[in-house]
Amino acid sequence: MALSLPTGTKVSVASTLGTSYAVTAATNAAETVLTVATGHGLATGDYVVVRSGWSLLDYRVARVKTVATNDVTLEGINTVNLDQYSAGSGVGSIQKVTAWTEITQIKKDGGLAVAGGEVKYAPSSTLDDPDDKQIPDGRSVTTFTMTVYDDPTLAWYPIVDAISEANTVSPLRMVFANGSRTLTNGYWSMAKTPVIASGQVNTLGLAFSATCRATRYTT
Repeated sequence: MALSLPTGTKVSVASTLGTSYAVTAATNAAETVLTVATGHGLATGDYVVVRSGWSLLDYRVARVKTVATNDVTLEGINTVNLDQYSAGSGVGSIQKVTAWTEITQIKKDGGLAVAGGEVKYAPSSTLDDPDDKQIPDGRSVTTFTMTVYDDPTLAWYPIVDAISEANTVSPLRMVFANGSRTLTNGYWSMAKTPVIASGQVNTLGLAFSATCRATRYTT
């Protein structure tokens, strides 16, 4: 058994993304292989944003495991289930995350909260059954809320501000003290007015709403 603490966790926003390249095929496999247009320049270890005809892969952030010319394997992205990943329907595009910028000065006590992502259930009881039943009905939206000490001169501030104002999607990465990491994609929002209280350091609120399921890596 291994236990971990939140202290040392680093949260980053994808500050720049590269050129988008077409994905012309996607395999149903324990780790899907994408056929990417020539000139993609992807390499092992790169983080990418995938747009896909498969809803469970669309907007997902993944790490490149191997590259063989135009065939790019995504680490940990299992598309075996044909009910969820219809054969031949995974085409779309891929974009490399070319830079991350850390969200610094997050409050240590209560400054980062994650909610949602759990399975939702729909009642499925029948009149003749005395016991209640329910069946899975997708997952709730995952949200992140962050309280940071206010300083508009920090490197991440104009990046998150621009993303928030444009209502565009940009990846989020959390790297934990044990080296594991979680990546997802979604909408960022940032308050323009800090929270002020006598005797307290001014703070600012950030929020993130995921548009896809998270991807987790142990290292």
